[in-house]
Amino acid sequence: MKIELANRIRELPPYLFARIDALKNEERKKGKDLIDLGIGDPDLPTPPHIVEALTAAAHDPATHRYPSYVGLEDFRKAAATFMRTRFGVTVDPQKEVICAIGLKEAIAHFPFAFVNPGDVVLCPDPGYPVYATLTRFAGGEPYFMPLRRDNGFLPDLEAIPAEVAKRAKIIWINYPNNPTAALAAPGFYEKVVAFAQKHEILVASDLAYSEMYYEAPPRSFLETPGAHEVGIEFHSLSKTYNMTGWRVGWACGNPTAVAGLGQVKTNVDSGCFDAVQRAAIAALLGDQACVARQREIYRERRDVLCGGLAKAGFDVLVPKASFYTLVANPKGVPSIDFAARLLTEAGIVATPANGFGASGEGFIRLTLCADKARLAEAVDRLAKLKL
Repeated sequence: MKIELANRIRELPPYLFARIDALKNEERKKGKDLIDLGIGDPDLPTPPHIVEALTAAAHDPATHRYPSYVGLEDFRKAAATFMRTRFGVTVDPQKEVICAIGLKEAIAHFPFAFVNPGDVVLCPDPGYPVYATLTRFAGGEPYFMPLRRDNGFLPDLEAIPAEVAKRAKIIWINYPNNPTAALAAPGFYEKVVAFAQKHEILVASDLAYSEMYYEAPPRSFLETPGAHEVGIEFHSLSKTYNMTGWRVGWACGNPTAVAGLGQVKTNVDSGCFDAVQRAAIAALLGDQACVARQREIYRERRDVLCGGLAKAGFDVLVPKASFYTLVANPKGVPSIDFAARLLTEAGIVATPANGFGASGEGFIRLTLCADKARLAEAVDRLAKLKL
């Protein structure tokens, strides 16, 4: 019997990280000491008070049953409180907030609520691959908006063809941005609102890195006048509280957008574990000093890595937010080849930025998910490379 994959799987774009993964495995088999700066997964532990809240909640039999599809009311209220306290944004926890089993889940399910076959979804390039992949799964067509260094890694909305904008249902924005670490420039969100109103497009803002900043705190898209009428925003506890494995976050904003996501989730999942939600409440409503301390740790790491690379002659983009930094390739060297050389010659795992989209060509992405000593060692290794 011949088993054939569905077209949606067979037509996925090639996995550009496969070569790096294969090289990683080869180098590890040789016993090489690898410094892995390729994956955005915090190496710092979840703060103790959050772990303690989970432990207590897990001992409560009431958390052992099916959770609510939309999330505990107390969790939704906590998320609404966080939005009001941090951003000055008011959302109704009953109709305008929904719990997610981690942000990837919510982002992946969102297109199924609003995209019909043939509809267009505007996706940043480079950008989080899930935006485009799940657009295709929903039968839509991704249209890639190039993010260029000379434009602050912001999409040029005026360059989107009128016929594309007419067919578009969703536009994805993500600032602080992965992989570029760019921030939304003053006035950008106002332009997005006007664009969305003109073309009747739903704005989906991915704000997973809102608390990972070094200078001024990033804004929420929902702070912008008119944003609530056209947008939904996705928030995560993964990076803020080092909870990547816990899988919890929320989406909030326009009630129709939130309800549409909820209808999809009702049919495909059974909600987030109540004990995890109780721990998330402790995180959102508790003392945020742990988050401030974490920012200082990442600031020190950023200065070690970016300062060291700049001194060694690399063209490095120093981030103002997130725990990512882009490093420009040597002239004439493709991103995948540059990343491969770093791995095989220096034992440094980096991510070729074109893995996030064709416009990422010309850069590799490094993370700050290693302690200062390892980052300093990475700088020493890179400085010795003859590029």
